[in-house]
Amino acid sequence: MGQFAYDIRGLYPKDINETLAYRAGRAIPLFLKAKEVIVGRDCRTSSPALTKSLIYGLVDQGVRVINIGYCTTPMTYFLSQKKHTLMVTASHNPKQYNGIKITKKGAEPIGSHNGLATVEKMLGACHYPLPKKSGTLTHANILPAYVTAVRKLVGGTYKKLRVLIDCGNGMAGHVIPHLLRGLPIDYTLLYGELDGTFPNHTPNPAVPENTRDLEKAMKRGNYDLGIAYDGDCDRVYFVDEKGNRTRPEFALLLMAKHFLKKGDSLVYTANCSRIVREAAREMGFTPHPSPIGHTEIPIVMKKHHAGIGGEITGHFYFKKFKYLDSGDIAALTILSVLSQSGKTFSELIAPYKRYATSEELNFTVKNKDAAIARVKKAHRGCKIAHIDGISIDAGTYWFNLRVSKTENYVRLNIEARTQKELKNAIKKLSALVR
Repeated sequence: MGQFAYDIRGLYPKDINETLAYRAGRAIPLFLKAKEVIVGRDCRTSSPALTKSLIYGLVDQGVRVINIGYCTTPMTYFLSQKKHTLMVTASHNPKQYNGIKITKKGAEPIGSHNGLATVEKMLGACHYPLPKKSGTLTHANILPAYVTAVRKLVGGTYKKLRVLIDCGNGMAGHVIPHLLRGLPIDYTLLYGELDGTFPNHTPNPAVPENTRDLEKAMKRGNYDLGIAYDGDCDRVYFVDEKGNRTRPEFALLLMAKHFLKKGDSLVYTANCSRIVREAAREMGFTPHPSPIGHTEIPIVMKKHHAGIGGEITGHFYFKKFKYLDSGDIAALTILSVLSQSGKTFSELIAPYKRYATSEELNFTVKNKDAAIARVKKAHRGCKIAHIDGISIDAGTYWFNLRVSKTENYVRLNIEARTQKELKNAIKKLSALVR
């Protein structure tokens, strides 16, 4: 496997820099066979320079470039239904990272399964003859069209709610005022200023410490719901009215009720809680497991014509959005579900709190394969699945253990019948993995 797994991403300027961005501008249109490309960027401090170099490369390669400036990854997904798009972002990663997300016309993200390795090789061998005619550069504002499309897709009904939204100084601060304009949602932005240094916390709500400020503010205020976005708005987490961080699987099940009818399919990743498949079946839906990753889930969803999919990282995918993910669609849908329910958010998700579940545990180990082998040996006789890493059902507890494709970790997710059994399982597995 090459340096890149799901997209072009790394440390700036060590791995990702202006030279690489220019080469990307030359190489990617050759890979895509593209004459026209849309380019957008997030608010990271390195994004303007990288975007400039990327556009130089594209224009030198004879491409018609439409620069949409500040945007979110879901905004580029929206446009990718008809045009190739490139998004300069490192999503939820810390400020020192950046990258380029490639989405092929037809709403097809480019990852390890469909050409990213080829793109990586092309970046290293970028000695392509210049075309006789340079490309062109124009600018466009697509935010109004995106907001209109997303609100139409959700088709929600809303009542007055007080909502606190943690933008993490990322792109949500750019989109939310437009997304909620005219709706009876009384919202307050936390860290809504665009600041690519991310001075308050890393824009990754999947890490518990990054939602602590939101949780505290929820407990002090009188809010109906808390929402936490990541840096490029393709992830979202929810905090209940009591200030408690909630599992993304619960939101997935609530949204399934909104989008699906009996007999429809939904997709969940191998490290999700058991409650997803249990509750989905109880509601008359058919659950299908998937490997982890934003380029993997759409493949499984398309195979089963699934209406919705989700990950524990806060990614939610929608058939109506060409099987791609959008934090905005998820947020609007949950706001509509909550508005129509006549219940609090904690009451809505209470039926799904059947098991004791860990947050994702990350281990740095010298020999990852040996660590996984030790765990498998200690669980001989147990049911093992290999959808992504290993998923083992040990009776009183069950877990998923896998090697990260983007960071130097072995990742562990554990669930048990009780908190005591969970605590014991964490202790046992931690000793085996280390």
